[in-house]
Amino acid sequence: MASTERPETTDEDDATAQTGGENFIEGDAARDAHPTEVAAALQYAEQNKYDYGPKLRDADFQWEINGVATMDNGISRVFIDYTPSASFRGSSGSEYIDVDSSGTVLARRQLRVPKQNLPVVLVALTAISLVALAVVEVLLWANPFESGPELYVAGRTLWIRAEQPRSQPYVVYPVPSSLGDVNHWAIKPEGQGTEIVIVETVLTNQTSGAVRMVVDEEAAELRIKGSIALKPINVIKRSYIVETTTNDRYLDPEFRSIWGGFTLNQGEKILGHVVFEAPLGSEFSDFRWLAGDTAVVRYE
Repeated sequence: MASTERPETTDEDDATAQTGGENFIEGDAARDAHPTEVAAALQYAEQNKYDYGPKLRDADFQWEINGVATMDNGISRVFIDYTPSASFRGSSGSEYIDVDSSGTVLARRQLRVPKQNLPVVLVALTAISLVALAVVEVLLWANPFESGPELYVAGRTLWIRAEQPRSQPYVVYPVPSSLGDVNHWAIKPEGQGTEIVIVETVLTNQTSGAVRMVVDEEAAELRIKGSIALKPINVIKRSYIVETTTNDRYLDPEFRSIWGGFTLNQGEKILGHVVFEAPLGSEFSDFRWLAGDTAVVRYE
């Protein structure tokens, strides 16, 4: 049975890091509801294009507000889609910027980089090989030659892979700030006799022009064998700042939560983690994805 050891926190940490409930506001409504935060995020993105990499840092961009997720501590997470405006043909990039109520930028993270469309001639030349490759990939995803759970399944428009659930007392993860340093955040259980369960998830849009989804408490289910279906926890609401060291066994530098609003264009994918809280020692039967498409990954 897993240890109940948890990172030390203060009441101040919990108070300042809590966020609101179902509080994701989309598009123009977000701009109207949080004009100061949105304006500060857009200005910061325009003045700090180094995050887009050496190939794009000198490009002209167009920015579009995807939405805003607000937090109880007064921080607003502003989701932005951005596209190079000069001679660019392809899908937009995506990022979020955390801004407090005074307009001060606290953190920034890239979610997806812009993707240039392939030239028509190149697409034509590679069409035959792509068809052959697609057949091989479908066989690998379907896993017809091995027994065991099918962790990669297809919905109507999305391919969804959900790794075996990982149970642990808590998780600690790093978030770079706008000042260049790194803050560490943690998520711990709220109930007695429970633990954090993390499912690494990959969402790939293979067939549709664009899939719009909002990842929240209703986006997925993790079912316990012969028992209840768990809903994802609000990772923004449940995260709090901690002091940690690199030898913390539950420090996960690769942790990336999937939360908020996303537009997934054809050929794009999102890789991240969906977090649940479950009774200690739970065994899981399947993972069900419900946002933008439906699919079931079975673990039995």
